Amino acid sequence: MRTGRAAALAGVIAVATAVWASSASAATLIGDYQLQGTKESSGPGSSLGGLNDIGTFQTENVMGTTRQVLAFAQGTGLRTAPATMPSTNSVVMTFRLLDDTGYNRILDWSAGTDDNGIYDHNRKASYYRPGLGQAVDSPGAVFGSNSYSTLAVTMSPDASPLTRAFVNGAQVLQSPHSEPPIGGYLTFFVDNTSGGTTGEESAGAVSCIRIYSGILTDAEIAAIGASPDCIAHPASVQPPGGQTAAKKCKKHKKKHRSAESAKKKKCKKKKKR
Repeated sequence: MRTGRAAALAGVIAVATAVWASSASAATLIGDYQLQGTKESSGPGSSLGGLNDIGTFQTENVMGTTRQVLAFAQGTGLRTAPATMPSTNSVVMTFRLLDDTGYNRILDWSAGTDDNGIYDHNRKASYYRPGLGQAVDSPGAVFGSNSYSTLAVTMSPDASPLTRAFVNGAQVLQSPHSEPPIGGYLTFFVDNTSGGTTGEESAGAVSCIRIYSGILTDAEIAAIGASPDCIAHPASVQPPGGQTAAKKCKKHKKKHRSAESAKKKKCKKKKKR
């Protein structure tokens, strides 16, 4: 067993939110995997490869949307092609994991050779890095039991490295350490096979994965929020005062009818004279 991993660092979230919230994005989309019957990218980037099994495409309810997902058994998952995927600093993914106990791998950037990466730890988000001596966990559970969540991970490659994780648009953990940068060889849902504790993985399903070169801003991640396709969708615009256009129109018609009615009554009275 890995010793010391269960300890969460207190107060890791309170600092740096404003520091890293930039109005201008430095992130460029380099892989867009919607997993609608294919592991190919919908935009830039080569197709994802299957690890140990290709998985099964099936239809599920993802956050209120009926959508195809890629289901995977324990010990199987996905990976990027290292020869074609540039180094990345941001990953967004919507998924569910069946097992809600212990450590279960979500994201591995060591090409299966080490423990460093992102885990679901008893439904907490957890970042483990060899040499830290302990994991950085979110203060409380942030993943639902076998239900979909949108996870965003960003990692700064500059002089002040910082790893941060967001769930459904809100920051849940940060670490003063990082991998420089995440790299071009990403593995999803399958644990490392050497270099540390192995077999920390769960069956589940994934709805989408989007990969970026550069760091998504806090505003961009908040806009994505809990998303079945890992994409930010503009909110519907409401008229001022919270009234819908239909209500305003109805109110106007009613006012107009009242005015017409009063006018007719006035004319009727004048006629009688």
